[in-house]
Amino acid sequence: MTVLASVSLATFLVAGLAATQFRSQPLPPSNRVAREQALRQSVNQLEDQNHALKARVQALQADVKAGEDETARRSSAAQEVKAQLDEQKAFAGLTALHGPGLTVLLHDGTDPNSPSDQSLGWTIHYQDLQDIVNVLWASGAEAIAVNGQRIVPTTAFHYAGVNILVNNASRLSPPYTVIALGDPSALANGVGNPDQMAELKSRNRIYGLGFSWLRSTRLSVPVYDATFLLKYAQPVG
Repeated sequence: MTVLASVSLATFLVAGLAATQFRSQPLPPSNRVAREQALRQSVNQLEDQNHALKARVQALQADVKAGEDETARRSSAAQEVKAQLDEQKAFAGLTALHGPGLTVLLHDGTDPNSPSDQSLGWTIHYQDLQDIVNVLWASGAEAIAVNGQRIVPTTAFHYAGVNILVNNASRLSPPYTVIALGDPSALANGVGNPDQMAELKSRNRIYGLGFSWLRSTRLSVPVYDATFLLKYAQPVG
């Protein structure tokens, strides 16, 4: 029994020492190579994925930039079209406007009660308003209104009994207030030019017919609220 115990103990000690030596020994070269190859392969795969993701991000950024450029181009084109439309609307009188300009005041003069004078020169005629408007346009007016009625390129003045018909809709009666937006000095020089409206200025002296003007830093003209009457014009195309 003693011998058997000694042999068993010796066997146990030998087995334990062998196991310890086995655990402390490094991996065989073949295992290390395989492990390094696997790690290297994983790193290469991650690098490839990273490059692919970077390329995808760059492509998306390029798409975004192209979209932004296209949006900006369209926005710029839309803004240009809108600016042109706004300009045409203002020219057609479809936009209320304000700014510096000139106010021209007109009123009838004194009836001389002379049988020999049948000219009615002491009253404001529709031709007087027409002449003043034309002179203001020629002097650089950007918008005009007469007694609150917007004047546009198609506006016409006519007699309507004792009144003046404008825009084929509104009857105007004296006194008359003509408002013109533009450079006040240029507009004043236009109506004050002695070569312009000489007949009206002569009646001003003879009959006391009211004809004066005032420069202003801020005036307003309303929107054109009548219809556009075209008798002979036809669309092109």
